[in-house]
Amino acid sequence: MNPRLLQWLKENEGKTFESPRKTVFGRRPQDFTIRFVDEEEKRVRISFSRKRTLARPLYFWMFDRTLEYLEKNPETTYPIGARLQPPHPRESIEGEIWKEPKPYPSEYKSAPHVLDILAHAGYIKFTYTLDRDTKRKVQGAKYCTNKPKSNKPPSPPRPITSKVQFLKKYKETITKWAQDHQHEIIENRLNYHWKKQTRKQCEQLRNQVAKAITQSRIKNNGALDLETLDKIIRWGFGMKYPNQDPEKAQKVTRKAFNNIDEGKIQEATLTLMNVKGLGISRVTKIIGLSDQENLCIYDSRVGHALRDLTYNGKRLHLIPISRTGREYDPNVSVQEWAKEYEKVLWTIEVIKDYMNKQGCTYRQADAEMALYMMGR
Repeated sequence: MNPRLLQWLKENEGKTFESPRKTVFGRRPQDFTIRFVDEEEKRVRISFSRKRTLARPLYFWMFDRTLEYLEKNPETTYPIGARLQPPHPRESIEGEIWKEPKPYPSEYKSAPHVLDILAHAGYIKFTYTLDRDTKRKVQGAKYCTNKPKSNKPPSPPRPITSKVQFLKKYKETITKWAQDHQHEIIENRLNYHWKKQTRKQCEQLRNQVAKAITQSRIKNNGALDLETLDKIIRWGFGMKYPNQDPEKAQKVTRKAFNNIDEGKIQEATLTLMNVKGLGISRVTKIIGLSDQENLCIYDSRVGHALRDLTYNGKRLHLIPISRTGREYDPNVSVQEWAKEYEKVLWTIEVIKDYMNKQGCTYRQADAEMALYMMGR
């Protein structure tokens, strides 16, 4: 694989992207996440926004064949030609990927997803062309003659400098920790429970709360109503949301979730922590359950589970206060907790991606649930 493309993929592991085809062709392809890059198996694994499972792998040779094909005639736009089964349209990119000899025995639709990644990395652009036989207008792609100027991902939802720096410094350490705790993580995810309920009951209750958040945001123009907030806090702590003013509840949560939609996790966390009675554990239940694929809860048990994750003898993460007398970090400002939550998300993302490479199909929340049980 092109070294620069490989580097771009590795830098964007865990990132979610909108398909560029949405803007060019006016369709609604799903957003996709680059889950991990497997250099040993020479493949990229992605998942789609409306599915929990991983998509079929995109092999390095698929990218190689696509780039080689388009680069030969950079002024020509070729049909994408994506079909579930052959025959593929003449001169199509899908057909080029699956030309003989086939490195993989069974064909599956790959070109649109390979091209989405290549477009984000700056190698190709989408435009319409004509079917070579019917002369009908179809979706196509062509090679970009203007080389990308940098390895940074195009148009990110927010600056990622701090995340890049964090992962550059700590990713190897976090991955080693996940490797050392692999069997413990799997076992504890399988045994997830609390309050003498079964795992199935706990998962159902958690998902019911998550569903209520989604429904409330739809109903209330992006905000959570007081009934939903009560449901969240009652689920986690057996009590009501601290501020029982319905209007203020919607105002503050609308602001927080607008920040989340823009990828501003710190800002969203600070907004909610400014509500009297909402600490980091309560705030991250509100945030984390809104998107279990990419977000999670950060409470004392999660923090306690990560207490032996250290770098140069120092803990990577703070431990929130516990109601059970467990060790915790006192005198932490709300600003520090907001920064810490974002870092915890990055750490759990690394753990999740490592576990998925071992054959699991974890969301961010699944890794967090395992840590919750490990932090007892």
